[in-house]
This record gives sequence, structure tokens and C-alpha cells, in this order.
Amino acid sequence: MKKVFTLAAAGLLTVAATSKAADLLISVDQAKDLVGKAVFVCGDDPKTFQAGHIPGAQNAYAHDIHFLSDIKKCGGLPMCESTAQKFISELGISNNSHVIAYDDGKGPNASGVWFFLYLYGVDNVQMLDGGFATWKAKGLPVETGPAKKPAPGKFTVKVRKDILATKDEVLKVSKEPNYVILDARRFEEYTGKTLLEALEAPGKHKQVERGGHIPGAKFFEWKKLAANPNGEPDKPIFKPVDQIKKQLERAGITPDKTVISYCHVGLGRGSFVFAALKLAGYPKAKVYVGSWDEWGNDKSLPLEQ
Repeated sequence: MKKVFTLAAAGLLTVAATSKAADLLISVDQAKDLVGKAVFVCGDDPKTFQAGHIPGAQNAYAHDIHFLSDIKKCGGLPMCESTAQKFISELGISNNSHVIAYDDGKGPNASGVWFFLYLYGVDNVQMLDGGFATWKAKGLPVETGPAKKPAPGKFTVKVRKDILATKDEVLKVSKEPNYVILDARRFEEYTGKTLLEALEAPGKHKQVERGGHIPGAKFFEWKKLAANPNGEPDKPIFKPVDQIKKQLERAGITPDKTVISYCHVGLGRGSFVFAALKLAGYPKAKVYVGSWDEWGNDKSLPLEQ
């Protein structure tokens, strides 16, 4: 990713300025001066967004930018390329835009938007460390109501296929020693006791048909790597890098392996784990965006419970 900012010593970030955090994260103190210059995109649900958001921000609920129908017909992408290009352009984003993805402070929804945009070719996109909770706590300006429609950006899709895992790849490598598959969901989802829904197509929700997990996948809930799972103000999104590395190594997840994370729709808890892997210097990380929404709805695929 393109490096734009160095980290302010007084910022929330808990890792050195020479690390990958300078690419992935931006502090509230840095971001406040970019209102009207950068494109802010909130990954929380519309109700949460309308209750209060950064002035001028757009809303792209991370859970709803994954269409099962598109995943099936467009090589595992959360949206087919033409759909994604139109969607991203209508957020006011161009290929040269600086984009700041944020959520309430927990991190998964911000990571979902961040990964989605980076996957389709937005080079300069970061997550707001501390999120909207910290923004409000600092007394910075807040807007309410729906997003104001921006002028469309000039955006051309450039898919980064190296960070995307497909159903076929996951099926092929699920038991190979050089691969690790991480299930970032709650334990109740991993065991199959809880079934969630997702968008099959725009406006059409569908509950997953089967519960369980991908055979061989490690249960590795996203909260293991999160510093602020409750969305409190003045806290960073991720644990310090040394703690992230210890958590990963304790689970036998080493940087030489290809690590594929997934959750229910990929753009959330799965992308959060992916971002933590990148912070920790894991070069071969991917997200299986189809995630359990695709796997659990395909009765030809094996599962464990």
C-alpha cells in the first residue's frame, strides 16, 4: 500500500512509524484535518450512521457489500467488477482519492470497508484508529441523518487477486501444511449452533442453510487481536504488534505459511484478522470473502461441527 503519513507520537497507534501501521491506520488527530479533503466512509449499519457521523462521510455497511450471487458468478469477488466500480464511484471515490474507513471504534466494519476498497484498487485507503467513539470524545464535529450524495468519482477497478481466496482454493488447500485457515467468528457460529443471514443480492437477505466450519479451520476469534472490542473512546483498534505476533505464534501460525481468514461474509471479522496479519508482517495473508455465507449454502462442500 502507498505510504502517506508518518505516525504522530501523541497518536493512538501502538506500533512504530516504520511499520505497516503507517499504511493501514491513521489517528483521529491526523484525520480531523482531512475533512473535506479525504473521503470518509463509515462501515456501520445505516441506523448507526444516521445517528451520528463524521461530516461529509459516506455510508457503506460492511456486512452488506458482499452479494452471494456475485461471489458465485464473479470468481469469489464480493461484487462483480462492474457493480463494484459503480458502487465505489458513487461514494465519491476516484483512483487517486485518499479514503479513510471507520466504524464505531471496534474495528471489524472499518476493516471490511478498507479491505473491499483496497481489493478493487483503491491505493490510498486507511482505517481510522480509535474510530467514531474517539472522534466524538474529542468533541469534533458530528453530522446526523443520511449521507449527502457526492459527485461521482472517476474510478476504474483494478482487482488485487493476491489477497483474495476463493472457495476452490480453500477446498484444495484446507489440509495442506503450508496453509492455515482461520475462522474469525464467534464459537457459536464455529460449532454450528448459530446461523446468520447475509445478502444474496441487493435487498435480498438469506439465512445460511448449514452451520459449522470449514474442515481443518482453526477457531481464532477476531477479538484475540482486538484492543477495543467494546468500541470505547481513546483506544486503538488493534493490540500492539508484539502481542499480535505472540497470539499468532501461540496458535502455530507462522509468517512462512499462507493464512486465509474468513467469517460470515469475509468483510468484517475476517478482514480484521487479515489486517492484523499484515500489521504483524505476514506476507501471504488472504481473505476468503465468500466465507460461511458461501460455504454453508453449498451442500456439495464438506463441513465440521
